[in-house]
Amino acid sequence: MSCREDVWLALSELWLDTELDQAALRHIATRLHASGLSLDELQQIYGYEVAPQVWLNHWTAAGVWDGFEPQWLFAGCRRNQLAGRWHRLKCRLLRRPMTYGCRAEWQQVLALLAEPDVD
Repeated sequence: MSCREDVWLALSELWLDTELDQAALRHIATRLHASGLSLDELQQIYGYEVAPQVWLNHWTAAGVWDGFEPQWLFAGCRRNQLAGRWHRLKCRLLRRPMTYGCRAEWQQVLALLAEPDVD
């Protein structure tokens, strides 16, 4: 599994139909930190690659709760990664509904990433 694929998997956990406790959020932050990607790049991946692929899970009555199928996730995120300006514009317009269900958890992950001992 590539570094970016692990980031996609880690971030996708924010959209699962489960409540994430502090340990789960710390685990996500640790995986993101281990990627070596900058905070800016992680935010781009969150908003433009992962969110467009999984956001509807928060708007479904009985969404996925145990993890997204990796090949489906990777294919969609890869497609989103390569998409152009129109995709980015759509993501900016839909940012609020795409991140509505996990915005607080994402802010907590960002705070954990800012800690010096995130490992």
